[in-house]
Amino acid sequence: MIYGIGIDLVDIGRIERAWARFGARFERRLFRPEEVEVCRFRPRPGACLAQRFAAKEAFSKAVGLGLRSSALLWRDIEVRHTRRGRPFFALHGTAEAVAGRIGLTAAHLSLTDEAGLAQAFVVVEVGDEGDHSR
Repeated sequence: MIYGIGIDLVDIGRIERAWARFGARFERRLFRPEEVEVCRFRPRPGACLAQRFAAKEAFSKAVGLGLRSSALLWRDIEVRHTRRGRPFFALHGTAEAVAGRIGLTAAHLSLTDEAGLAQAFVVVEVGDEGDHSR
């Protein structure tokens, strides 16, 4: 059963400027080391990080929290890819706890970027026993 959907749109230039200005501090606050490494080897590293940033925001919206809440930490929502390139989430710490609380059974993720913008769309599913009281 669908629990929530989330979407986010990010200005790639904004992420690139923050990364250039704050460097490793920016990386440590928002991303897991594996995410940064993957993006460093992409043709457009800033777009790659912007997609991940959008994915984290979209996930937080789909579970009904938002990242300004202390219930979720940016780094605890990791974006990975299958061998064929399909993006998916690996949840850690606070995100894993939220997933358990709501009875998350699946989180579907789609990423794209175009014309200086990165976008993520997330659909979160729960089993019938999930917490539906939002």
